[in-house]
Amino acid sequence: MANYEFDAIWFGGGAAGRFGAAFHKALGGKPLIVEKKCLGGECHINRCAFENFFADQASMAELLRLYSGKSWYPNLDLSSISMAKAVETYRKVGQKAFADTMKHQTEIQLNVEVAWGEGKIIDKNTVEVNGKIYKGKNLVIGAGSRPTMPDIPGIDLPGVMTYRDHPEIRKDPKKMVVIGGGKIGIGKAAMFAPFNIEVTVLEKYTCLPKWDRDVRNYIFRDFKRRGIKIYEGVDVKEIKGKGKVEAVVTEIEGKIMEFPCDTVMVSVGLTPNSEVAKPLGVKVGKENEIIIDKGCRTNVPGIYAVGDVAGSPYFMAVARKRGMVAAKNMMGKEAQWDDSLPIPDHIYVPPLEATMVGLTEAEAREKYGDVVLIQVPWGPRPKDPHPEEYYPGFENWSLPICGRTHTLNLLFYGQGRNGLMKAIVDPISRKYVGFHSVGDGAKDGFQYLSYLLKIGWTIDQMSELHEIFLNPEHFIQLSRLVAGQEELKGYAAQVYLEEDF
Repeated sequence: MANYEFDAIWFGGGAAGRFGAAFHKALGGKPLIVEKKCLGGECHINRCAFENFFADQASMAELLRLYSGKSWYPNLDLSSISMAKAVETYRKVGQKAFADTMKHQTEIQLNVEVAWGEGKIIDKNTVEVNGKIYKGKNLVIGAGSRPTMPDIPGIDLPGVMTYRDHPEIRKDPKKMVVIGGGKIGIGKAAMFAPFNIEVTVLEKYTCLPKWDRDVRNYIFRDFKRRGIKIYEGVDVKEIKGKGKVEAVVTEIEGKIMEFPCDTVMVSVGLTPNSEVAKPLGVKVGKENEIIIDKGCRTNVPGIYAVGDVAGSPYFMAVARKRGMVAAKNMMGKEAQWDDSLPIPDHIYVPPLEATMVGLTEAEAREKYGDVVLIQVPWGPRPKDPHPEEYYPGFENWSLPICGRTHTLNLLFYGQGRNGLMKAIVDPISRKYVGFHSVGDGAKDGFQYLSYLLKIGWTIDQMSELHEIFLNPEHFIQLSRLVAGQEELKGYAAQVYLEEDF
């Protein structure tokens, strides 16, 4: 029998590799992580940790703009606020601090061995790092993903960027075009705009197609108020410029339209970095992802794949949990990915955030027929609301979605910027089938709402919980208002409006 130094070599120390190797170690195995630069993958460099930081910076900038000259707030000169200065702070402090933390946690606290340097896979049991050979009984590929770059003339011009380049910006753009209206593109638009940057979003199909209609409408309505332009059904023909980006040329409804800009953010999806594994004979799918079973095994015995390299859903929790699944299977503890737990999602729309888990209203109606909606706000809105003005006759718009937004609601009552929340219930079983929110602070609760959906949580069970009022989401108290109905009908007078943006 071969003499293997390690039970598994985890090729890539991102979210999947780091957590998987740590779990492997805890189970009594001997893992080795191979990592070129830093543990944690892109999280602290340009993804989740950075986006959390920058969403807060953008929220502060937007709140300063909203509050300036209102109530007791002084008039503020915001002409000199700088997005580039904000990311410089993170670049100098945040990236290094997060990297140090994850290195210390992994190597010192958890005693997981790391081979630092450029790794090269020799075969399924052999990896070379900086000239040194390591042998492993198993190989776990966690090579991550990269931004998808569409085949557009001018895509290589200076001024074209992806999310990876955001922390590296040294100078504030003046006009930015975002190509792609998914969660990353919409989030970036909302983050850049508060810093005096003119932002336009161009989407080939439909923006946020997987999101509930009311959440989409809220975001689009808010973008319109903030001057962020959205175009759907756009065919991008060219990124034009002489030596640098100057405009994006498009075709919309058969007409050629040109959008002048100095920066283009490309956000049309992710491509798995499966190239490193192809010589090993693993199967690769049409999206360049490594094909795995529910145990994270590839078609080649002894080779596993975890994280973004295994394709969608591109979600950190999925990456980390699949690392755990692979570790269990390598240690003889049969494990499979659990498809029954709904995956929550969120979008940063500073100063708020949108969160969802479960079915949208449209999906719920298709599956269950009639559904009950527990939702605020709803009904007609003032046509042209102004800050600090009360508008009688629109009572259904007064409930604040709390957290940071309680002050937004009180100070800007008429603007309808107090977020929204929506729970969807199957009236026959009385079970929840979806939750949706735009607010601040509710995101934390969705981690647990996901599990409640899995176990079939009912409106009657929700009404028995102890809420801490006021809170970032009002699902408990609003459910209690209708839970006494023997035949669930919800609120009797819900009125839905056709939005025009």
